[in-house]
Amino acid sequence: MKQSVLIITLLTFFSSFGQELKDFKKTDDYFLTKIDSITSDKYWKNFSDKEKVDSISVFLKNRKKQILFEIKISELETYSGTTVEVLKVDNLKNIKEIIHLESGYDACCTSYYSTYLLKTKEGGLIELPETEHLHCDGPTPITEYRFPNQKFGLKSKILLTKSFLNDKYEVNSVELQKTYIWDGKTFKLEK
Repeated sequence: MKQSVLIITLLTFFSSFGQELKDFKKTDDYFLTKIDSITSDKYWKNFSDKEKVDSISVFLKNRKKQILFEIKISELETYSGTTVEVLKVDNLKNIKEIIHLESGYDACCTSYYSTYLLKTKEGGLIELPETEHLHCDGPTPITEYRFPNQKFGLKSKILLTKSFLNDKYEVNSVELQKTYIWDGKTFKLEK
């Protein structure tokens, strides 16, 4: 009996450990700069004066505080924030990880804009085309990229999918929109 419990415990542990690479996870390896009060005040002054309002930049930085990527915030009045998540990969040639930045804009519903950055083993970043989706009530389909080590992923390919969520907000099924082939340096649309 004790051996059965030990085997089930070990299988559960190794199963969950193996799944760790299959989903994006929050990370402390990167952070986003904050919008300072001077920039925010200037934005709101121009907004209230009905002048042209410039977008505000937020920067993705690494632990060494090096700027890696710029995110433009176009509508501060509805901007709810940006999240940073990472997917570790070992099955895309020359890619160490995928950095996912998702910015939300709240009105009646929330519009999400996602940027996916492929981080090469040399440290370079390759940006995939931006995706967007709208969320109102309950689990609604989302447009996202799926990678080889994720559920529904394909070897050496990056898939742009319309993903359907279950009641737990987990991807239940996908509808393929586009397939990109990755050769270790560039991605190109599969015909």
